[in-house]
Amino acid sequence: MSIEDDGFVIRSSDSEPGTIQVGGELDAHAANKLDDLVDELIATGVTTLVMDIGGLTFIDSSGLRSLIRARKRLGDQPNAVVLRDPQAGTLRLLEITGLTEQFSVI
Repeated sequence: MSIEDDGFVIRSSDSEPGTIQVGGELDAHAANKLDDLVDELIATGVTTLVMDIGGLTFIDSSGLRSLIRARKRLGDQPNAVVLRDPQAGTLRLLEITGLTEQFSVI
């Protein structure tokens, strides 16, 4: 599945179940789309997610909420959601908000 809109891209691949690529701006509009995709993947039986966030250029509180929501939907377990390849600014935001303690960041 691929969702492309002004300012953001969200993709999942059948070849890598549970892996989502997120790029551009993760704002309220994009976060709702990400929530929908996460729900669809969970409905297919996915129990862990890898979110490749290397392409994120912006993330607001709605985007952070979406990441937290994904983890809670997967049972709030350690490593339920892995955040892969964040850019320096995104990593700094995750550190400031304490989310690096809630997510595995690689």
